[in-house]
Amino acid sequence: MSGISVVIGETDDPWGVIGTHSTDQLTFTDDDVTFVQNVDNLLGNAIQRHRSEQRRRESERRFREIAEVSPDTIFRLDIDGVFTFVSPAIESLLGYSPEELVDTPFRSYVPEERLEAAFDGFSRVAAGETVREFELRLTDADGEPVYVEVSASPVTHDGSVRFVQGLVRDVTNRTKRERRLERLKAQYETLIENLPEMGVFLFDRDCRYTVAGGGEISSAGLTPADFEGSKPHDLFSEAIADELEHYYREALDGHSHSFEQQYRGKHYRVQTVPVRDDNGEVISGLAVSEDVTARRERQRTLERQNERLREFAGVVSHDLRNPLNVAQGRLKLARAECDSEHLDNVAAAIERSNRLIDDLLTLASSGDEVTETASLDLGAVVDGCWQNVPTDGATLVVRSEQTVVADRGRLEQLLENLVRNAVEHAFPQSEVSLDAAEGDASDLTVTVGALEDGFYVEDTGPGIPPEERDDVFKGGYSTAADGTGFGLRIVRQIAEAHGWTVTVADGEHGGARFEVRGIETT
Repeated sequence: MSGISVVIGETDDPWGVIGTHSTDQLTFTDDDVTFVQNVDNLLGNAIQRHRSEQRRRESERRFREIAEVSPDTIFRLDIDGVFTFVSPAIESLLGYSPEELVDTPFRSYVPEERLEAAFDGFSRVAAGETVREFELRLTDADGEPVYVEVSASPVTHDGSVRFVQGLVRDVTNRTKRERRLERLKAQYETLIENLPEMGVFLFDRDCRYTVAGGGEISSAGLTPADFEGSKPHDLFSEAIADELEHYYREALDGHSHSFEQQYRGKHYRVQTVPVRDDNGEVISGLAVSEDVTARRERQRTLERQNERLREFAGVVSHDLRNPLNVAQGRLKLARAECDSEHLDNVAAAIERSNRLIDDLLTLASSGDEVTETASLDLGAVVDGCWQNVPTDGATLVVRSEQTVVADRGRLEQLLENLVRNAVEHAFPQSEVSLDAAEGDASDLTVTVGALEDGFYVEDTGPGIPPEERDDVFKGGYSTAADGTGFGLRIVRQIAEAHGWTVTVADGEHGGARFEVRGIETT
C-alpha cells in the first residue's frame, strides 16, 4: 500500500488532511507530490477566505448592532471624506436621517470657519493616526450650531487605509456651560474689584475654586493663586474644609446658607449661594466671606453695656418707686383728711413719675432684635390694647383684617404707646388718667388701618407740625403736660427691632398719622 498525505492549514492548528492512497505498491513522482500540495494550498486558501469572511460578517453584524443602540453617533468615511455609514443617533444630533447623510461629504455639515480644522483632523486619521476627543462645531438641519467631540481611527487592509471609522458625542450643553462659566468668571472678577474688603470665591461642581479674590484673602495670609484650582482640603484644616465642602455641596444642590467660621484667630461670616444660568440650572457655586471679628467684639461690648444699663435701671427703678409708694400712701391719708385741688396735681405727678419709670425700664430692657414672632390678628390686638389705655371717651375705628407677623408683647407696647400719644396730644391740657377735669377727648377718633406692607394709626387731633416730626421720636420730647417724652421713642425702638420703619404724616382730618411699614402681612 502507498500514498501521499498533506496537512491543510497550519500544522499546530490544522483544518484537516488531504491525501491520495493506493493498495498497490506505487512510486510517486515529484510531480505527484507537487499536485497534492497545490490542491492542499487551494483548499487552505478557500477555507481561509471563507473563515475570514465569516469573521468579517460577524464583526460587521456586531458593529451595526452596537451602532443601532449607541446614544453617540457612529460613522464611517471613505478616504475622500464621504459618509458610507451613519448610525441612527445622527437624527437626534443633527436632525438628519442616516440615509440623508450617506454618500454626502462631511464638509457639508461643518461651518466654513471650522472647515480647515475639520480637514486637518480628517487628514491625520486618513494618514493612519488615531484622533481622540477632537472638538468641532457642526450645523444641524435647522442651521443651528451643535458642538461635538469626535474620536476617529483608520481601518487598514494590506497596510493601507481603506476607510475612517469614528464616534461623535454631543457636548453642546457642556460647551455652553463652559462658556457661561467663563462669562461668570469675568463677572465675578469685576465683583471682586468692587468688594475689596471681602473674600469672593467661585467653585465648580467638584468644589474646586475657579475664581478667588478680595481683600480678605490677603488678610488671611493667602493669595488668589493659592485658591484657584484647589479644593478646601488643599488649603484648610480637616474640620474647616469638611464644613466648607458641606455648604458648597448644598449650594450646588440649590440651597443658600450663612454660617460663621474661625480661622487663625479671626471670625468670618460666610455666605454660600447657587449660581444659576438663564434656564435656572445650577452651574456653579459662590461663597462670600467677611471678617466679622471687630463686629463681634463691638457686639460683646454693647451686650456688656446693655447689661450694666439694665442693672442700673433696675436699681434706679427700685430706689425711685420706694419714695413714690410712700408718697402715694401719704396722698391717700391726705385725701381722707381734706379735699384740695392741689392733691389732684400731686396724684398726677405721682402717676407721671410711675409712667416715666416704666418707660425708662422698657427702653433699657428691650433688645435690639426680635427673635420670637407669631402671626397675629391686628384688629384683635388693637382692641386689647385699647382696653389697657385710659382713652376717656375717645372712639376707636379699626379698618384692618390683616394678620401681621410680630412679637405679641412688643406689638402691644407699640400700639398702646401710639394710642396714648394720640389721646394725650389731642387735648394737651387734659389729664386723661384722672377724670378729664380739663378738656374732653370724646370728640377724638383713633383709626387703625391697613397698608400694603404694614398699618397706620391716625387721630383727629391737632396733628404734628412738619418741622417737629424729626424730633418726636427722640427721648424726652413731649408737648403734653403729662407726657413722659419716651412713648414714641419706644415705638421706634420696637419697630426697628422688628426691621420695620415708622414715619409721621398728616392724617385725613388734619391729625397725626403714624405709618408702620416693612411688616410681613397676610
